[in-house]
Amino acid sequence: MQGKKPLRSREERSHNLVSIEAYDNTSNAYRKEQPKRAETGFGFYLSIAIITFVTILFFSLYEMAVETWERLK
Repeated sequence: MQGKKPLRSREERSHNLVSIEAYDNTSNAYRKEQPKRAETGFGFYLSIAIITFVTILFFSLYEMAVETWERLK
């Protein structure tokens, strides 16, 4: 412990991750917050995919039923 120098002030130390200056938030204090756009979740895309799949499935079944009816007629 003999060879250690006394600690310098925080301003003089190197590798500071946090700046010394105080953060001034007064300019933004009375500004209205911008509304954030809602993030579209995975469930929305899954719902669109399921609706598309069911629509195609019903259309295919309808075409198959009409084609079978035409053959039997």
